[in-house]
Amino acid sequence: MTTTGLVWAFGLDEHGVSIVGSVPGGLPAPSLPPLGMENVWALTPSALAIGLVGFMESIAVAKVYAGRHRYDIDANQELIGLGLANIAGAFFSAYPTTGGFSRTAVNDEAGARTTLAGLFAAGVIALTLLLLTPLFYYLPNAVLAAIIMVAVSGLIEWKEALHLWEVDRKDLGLMALTFVATLALGIEEGILAGVIVSLIVVIYQSSTPHTALMGRLPGTDTYRNLKRNPEALTQSNVVVVRMDANLYFATASAFQDLVRRIDTQDPSLQAAVVDMYPVNRIDSTGVGALKKVIETCRRHNVALYLAGVKGPVKDMLDEAGVTRMLGEDRFFFEVSGAVDAAEADVEPTDSGVESPLPDTPA
Repeated sequence: MTTTGLVWAFGLDEHGVSIVGSVPGGLPAPSLPPLGMENVWALTPSALAIGLVGFMESIAVAKVYAGRHRYDIDANQELIGLGLANIAGAFFSAYPTTGGFSRTAVNDEAGARTTLAGLFAAGVIALTLLLLTPLFYYLPNAVLAAIIMVAVSGLIEWKEALHLWEVDRKDLGLMALTFVATLALGIEEGILAGVIVSLIVVIYQSSTPHTALMGRLPGTDTYRNLKRNPEALTQSNVVVVRMDANLYFATASAFQDLVRRIDTQDPSLQAAVVDMYPVNRIDSTGVGALKKVIETCRRHNVALYLAGVKGPVKDMLDEAGVTRMLGEDRFFFEVSGAVDAAEADVEPTDSGVESPLPDTPA
């Protein structure tokens, strides 16, 4: 109010101060939106993009304030609310409705705690459009920008950035990319850039799963990663491996490469045990990869055993013919049982030597 009065009193708008200017008053009369098929086909691509980006922005800001004020949100409920608001707004020529960062920040800074704040704000806006729009003519745009900047500045989580620096710098990089893209391109474009890069990272990580060569801990039947447990015992003619991922189209190639490496590196290898416990799901591509692994092992006269296969995965293998191809006697509940079966056919040779199989920390 003070700055508006100063601009009006001294005519600062005539000396370079940008002001809001005329604000159209009144409320639009309800009307039926045009629903012709021509409009539907023309607006569908834009409507899908606006709906997707708007929903992502709404959920993002909802999660921020849910964490800040310690309450839970239901994404489905949020989506239904946005949909109903946009359906109602269509009859009043309204812009697409979404949850905005700046408006939410201002609302929170004003002390809003319940949904009644939204109803109150809507009522004030309606009265303002009907009666008070001339008062905003001399309002400086810089004042509006300052209000939003002060409110939104509280959304920056500096502690979270420091935490990511210590824990996971990859996530910090994604956070920084989204932040810079939002500043340079806008909120919707920034969020979209963050989502796209995150999907690329997820796909890359899925296609390069962690693998481990395993050995038996002395005095136990427990098998663990040799890189983390160098004291674990191995045998030159029986190898135990594990891939920590589901076996599907993204990891099928990595699974084949894992078995191919151990199969071709050691001519004395006679048996291979694959710990399948981390595999919670397998698709048709994974089934095909497993069949190729079985064929590869047969060509090199290596007996293949599967341990820890979970029920749903075993059902899939039964239906796909993998169980019949490999043999029911090659499936075991525990790795130790599979190793015992392999040792019955080969000469056991315990050693503490670590295998040269490439590995990464578990």
